[in-house]
Amino acid sequence: MGNLLRFEFRKLFRQTSFYVCLAVTALLAFLSVYAMYSVSQVVMEDFSAAADLSPSELAMLAGFTQASGRGQLITALSSDSVTLLLGIFVALFICSDYTMKTAKNIIGRGYSRAGWLSAKLAASACGCLLFCGVAMATSYAAGTAFWKAGEINSRDLMLLLMQVLVMFGYTALFVFWSVLLRSSGGAIALNLIIPMLLGLILTVIDYLVFKNGDTLSKYWLASAMTTASDITVKSEDLWRAGLLGAAYAAVFTGLSYLVVSRRDV
Repeated sequence: MGNLLRFEFRKLFRQTSFYVCLAVTALLAFLSVYAMYSVSQVVMEDFSAAADLSPSELAMLAGFTQASGRGQLITALSSDSVTLLLGIFVALFICSDYTMKTAKNIIGRGYSRAGWLSAKLAASACGCLLFCGVAMATSYAAGTAFWKAGEINSRDLMLLLMQVLVMFGYTALFVFWSVLLRSSGGAIALNLIIPMLLGLILTVIDYLVFKNGDTLSKYWLASAMTTASDITVKSEDLWRAGLLGAAYAAVFTGLSYLVVSRRDV
């Protein structure tokens, strides 16, 4: 198992697409913060009478409650771009072992299918952490540069931890589609479509079917991420979001093992 892990991590850090996706993640995170800053500058012109306030205080007065490095850090992973880029990376990383016959060669050398998938999952989880770290670090740095740093407390760290659990849920889902389809093109397509389309479908179902306040969309990962990105969220709702992410990770990891164990590579 140790040899497989070393092989997969070496492959991860030598994969050009990994660094391209990370770079795009950082770029989009910066542009998102810059766009908010630009809008805030326009809106704050209406508050010119409050000239004795600092730029950050004006931003808060104008309704931009995330106008700080701390605020941007907390909401960094709520952007769909991070999820979509992670989906592209996972599809390329997993499916390349099928197209290049790497998985077949590894199993042919005596390694188990479960061992191969475990190593892929470990490397994918590491990649997920790096995507989260890059998005958070870029957003925090940009928010600090445009406004102020803001004070990060222990509750903020709990919010970030729950967000990472949700991202692990997305990663497990992306791995599942990849081992199921084995085609990078098909897996990328589903990894791009599912996060956007499923949330919309569930919202429509909620509107048409549920009249008593119950919803299906609250059980989707996007809803969990929205909850975990809310600084004012209640503790019970925050824990529910984290548990939902962990549940998705467990279920789709199990399904991936089931698919790999029952199909030839």
